[in-house]
Amino acid sequence: MKKYLILALSISMCVCEESVKNSTDDIQIKADNMQYDTSHKYADASGNARLSYMIKNSIVTLKSNHLHAEFDDKGNLTNAIAEGDVEIEYDNTKLYATKCVHTFNTNVAVCTGNDVKLIQEKNEVHGTEATLDIPTHIFTMQASQQEQVTCVVYPKQKEDKQ
Repeated sequence: MKKYLILALSISMCVCEESVKNSTDDIQIKADNMQYDTSHKYADASGNARLSYMIKNSIVTLKSNHLHAEFDDKGNLTNAIAEGDVEIEYDNTKLYATKCVHTFNTNVAVCTGNDVKLIQEKNEVHGTEATLDIPTHIFTMQASQQEQVTCVVYPKQKEDKQ
């Protein structure tokens, strides 16, 4: 049986599958455990933490072991910090990292880790830090001084016209 936590509720600790919805009902957080601090306007979710929202008619899903979400005075999500086995998925793109900081006023996520991996179809890019501009699908991959960005790209094949 699932329980749902509405953001307006003041609750200190939640066990089972929980859900927090943004005031616009387009952002949803689910996790095995969640704590919401009304005075400091943040939620901490752990165990199968999952944040979902819509951008330009596409669902964006951020999954991690732990998620810290910060809200403004109106209850809108402003920042989300995901740590541990982070995965972001939207359209045909998947990104894997150790930590991601997502800023919602710009919809930009900065993800870091020893092997940050971005996959689109068969194409892969690896580095240590990726910046994703989610609405425009523009990303930047960087590597630490000892590493290099590596990329495997498969060009699209033209279909034969007969």
